[in-house]
Amino acid sequence: MSDAPVSAGRPALSVIIPCLNDARLLDRCLRSLGAQSVAPAEVIVVDNGSTDDSADVARRHGARVVDEPRRGITWATKAGFDAAGGDVLMRIDADVELDPDYLERVRDIWRRAEASPGRRVVGVTGSARFEIPGPAGDIASSLYLGAYFRSVGSTLGHYPLFGTNYSIRADWWAEVRDSVDLSDTYVHEDMQLSFAVRADETVWFQKDLVVSMDDRALHGIRQVAVRFHRGFYTVLRNWRKHPPHRRLAQRGLLGTRLREVLAP
Repeated sequence: MSDAPVSAGRPALSVIIPCLNDARLLDRCLRSLGAQSVAPAEVIVVDNGSTDDSADVARRHGARVVDEPRRGITWATKAGFDAAGGDVLMRIDADVELDPDYLERVRDIWRRAEASPGRRVVGVTGSARFEIPGPAGDIASSLYLGAYFRSVGSTLGHYPLFGTNYSIRADWWAEVRDSVDLSDTYVHEDMQLSFAVRADETVWFQKDLVVSMDDRALHGIRQVAVRFHRGFYTVLRNWRKHPPHRRLAQRGLLGTRLREVLAP
């Protein structure tokens, strides 16, 4: 993957990339991983039944390919997490491009998070910018991601994981994996996993940890509508087990304002 030194000491970073027929974008993503100032411990590409040459592209870049024939990013993410051997499981999408210091920054953020007082940090999440030229890209990214972080965060009582750019502790995944239902492929896997964060745990939001992201999520009103519908579906599904009033009360946040709920 890269001639850069593997991250010295801990945490060891495992990069997991679910992939379905994304050979061109995957090639770009893996090139940016290969240019990192600090190399990951491993890169795992989960082939979710691709009919193009995605798996070949992954192998050419030195990534390990894990096959998950059950279609759905929920299954693919679970397979990648289960196969990984690092201390931190970092989930990105095949359509992102990373700055050369991205992994180094993720490692350093985790080191700070581990030393921080208060609730145990079990996840770190960043943001993204749609690859749309000019101010329109900033506006679209801010509206799309701002709505996600505010609406879901107010329900959770902490920032949600953002599927294109997040990482979790491997030991936490081992603790919660059997309680997180990822068999429903209509849910958003990042939101589903966010509801597994317990009252004494939290997610660290690093606003300036930004990846460049292809703008295909915005192509077509129907696609955008489906994404939002899946989001509402995921929240309502989890409210059966984690109603917001009970969850916020357990976190000592009932009756607080949104900005307090999403405080670091």
